[in-house]
Amino acid sequence: MTPFTSKIIWLSALLALGELTARAQAVRVTAWDVAAPAQPGKTAPASVEEIAQKLKQLAPDVVLLRRVTGWKMCSQLAEAMKPADYRVVACSAFHDSGANVGVAPNQVAILARNAAYFSWSEPWNLQVGRSAAGGFAFAALQVGGHRLGFSCLEIPGGQLPLEEEAVRQWLKTLDTYRGWANNRLEGFVAAAFGANFESGETGRLLRGTGFEIPSSVKTATTERAHLVPNADSPAGLLFSQWPTTCDFDFRAAPIVVVAPPPVETAAAAPTQSPNALSKGSALAWWIGGATAFVLITILVLQLGLRRRLARLQAQGGLPMAAGAYNVVIAPPAPQMIENGPAVQPQPVSPARSAREQEMLRQGLLTHLAEWFKHAVVQRLVRDREKLAATQQEATMKILAVDDRLARLEAKIHKETSSYEKQIEQLSRELLTAREENLELIRAQITLLKSEMETARARVLESDLS
Repeated sequence: MTPFTSKIIWLSALLALGELTARAQAVRVTAWDVAAPAQPGKTAPASVEEIAQKLKQLAPDVVLLRRVTGWKMCSQLAEAMKPADYRVVACSAFHDSGANVGVAPNQVAILARNAAYFSWSEPWNLQVGRSAAGGFAFAALQVGGHRLGFSCLEIPGGQLPLEEEAVRQWLKTLDTYRGWANNRLEGFVAAAFGANFESGETGRLLRGTGFEIPSSVKTATTERAHLVPNADSPAGLLFSQWPTTCDFDFRAAPIVVVAPPPVETAAAAPTQSPNALSKGSALAWWIGGATAFVLITILVLQLGLRRRLARLQAQGGLPMAAGAYNVVIAPPAPQMIENGPAVQPQPVSPARSAREQEMLRQGLLTHLAEWFKHAVVQRLVRDREKLAATQQEATMKILAVDDRLARLEAKIHKETSSYEKQIEQLSRELLTAREENLELIRAQITLLKSEMETARARVLESDLS
């Protein structure tokens, strides 16, 4: 197997692993009315401890609260939900909060497990001559690897023009958030109470801006929904019932095609033979076996990838990136549900197919660019380590040579000083000696000079060897 083939296999495993992770990922959001009775048939609202106990059983990622008294109550609720780590990311402070006796407050708040990088609350600012209590709270969070905007609304009910104007004000504020240059939002999740969103102008206005209203329920059951993240045109989910708990994932909603059953007669009713049934069963077994084999292969590649990454990190040869990068995976193909002997698949729009192919191509190019960047960085790090080791080795050798030269210079200086003193003494004797001793003294001086040169050569030879 060539290195290029092995890299392609690892890349395919990463893409498959990312697709499986995206499919299994879900975010749970709970919309809760704090002023609601603790049990059916009672009028007293539930205590903070009772609400915290119910929310702990649901274990949501984000909690959208209405009719709270303020930040203090939200902090007490977050504290009562420990050991789960929740924090108050947004809480309104409307002036006309219904603080009178017997009137429930209309403050709204948002609790989340993650910290918000932006939060905002705004009261309704309707036309002159109209007064409406309430408003909305907003928080931008990083949830499930995506940047989403969560909002909680208290819609002024009872008058249709007030409802529509309040919704328009809220959508206008969201439009300003859609235009962010940094940390762009990929979707919105909101909970509203006080208006009918199923029909009328308000419902059409919300659907026209990309909001989907899941099927509402009147009990605290768990709903399921889909929200495809898109920073260019973020869509949204809107819950209109309290309490509501919704698990939404980041896949596209499956398209269900139901064909009307054909008119059958007794004479024309088709019958299936046992051979056809056995062939269908065998085909199902083959498909199941192939799926199991693919999943096992992906699991083995994932384990090998983790071991290789752990080994590279232990050796210090794998630089970690400062931030994670996203791989765009195209949404799964629409699922077909048969309801009758004949099912006609719905044709896929060419624009949608081209858009999905473009998203897949961009995601693959981004991943390959990051992979090549990491490979280049690893190669540069290894080259730098080799150069540093070579430079250190050369430095040590130069220091050793300098040390030897210093010792040699000291020895030569010592030997030369001794011989110079003897030559100087003989020179003084030569000046005062008799004529008959001149030749003898000159011979001794020549002998000492030759011995000095011999000793210097011997010292150099012994040190250099």
